[in-house]
Amino acid sequence: MLINNAGIHYDTWEKVEDADIEGTVTEAIRTNLLGPWRTSKAFLPLLRRSRAGRIVNVSSEAGSLAQMGAGPPAYQVTKAALNALTRTLAGELLETRILVNAVCPGWVATEMGGAGGRPVGDGAAGIVWAATLPDGGPTGGFFRDGKPLPW
Repeated sequence: MLINNAGIHYDTWEKVEDADIEGTVTEAIRTNLLGPWRTSKAFLPLLRRSRAGRIVNVSSEAGSLAQMGAGPPAYQVTKAALNALTRTLAGELLETRILVNAVCPGWVATEMGGAGGRPVGDGAAGIVWAATLPDGGPTGGFFRDGKPLPW
């Protein structure tokens, strides 16, 4: 299994019109989208040899187009792109035994999430669920706590 847990720049201090494209936005693209993409690409040969390959992209409901409005622009846009990568890769791997899903752990009390969020174990439980899905389980989905989220 591969768990792509990359997240940087919950950039509440920016708006689209004044976002630092060369700094914050580019770094968020490299970390939140290209990091998981490159890592998935590198691990696919090994996952193809597995009897039950799993790729879990740790995303955020902030990347849900159904829920999106004003908010941290670099973070929202890159997590939406990660969700699109999840769907694209799942579609490409549909005829294999590799399941690819995105999981939002919710607001978790981490260095990035800050105090007041869910305990780390609660956020991680949905990621573990997706990483250990049985053959024939969902692929190309977006989940929190094992329940579908709107794209």
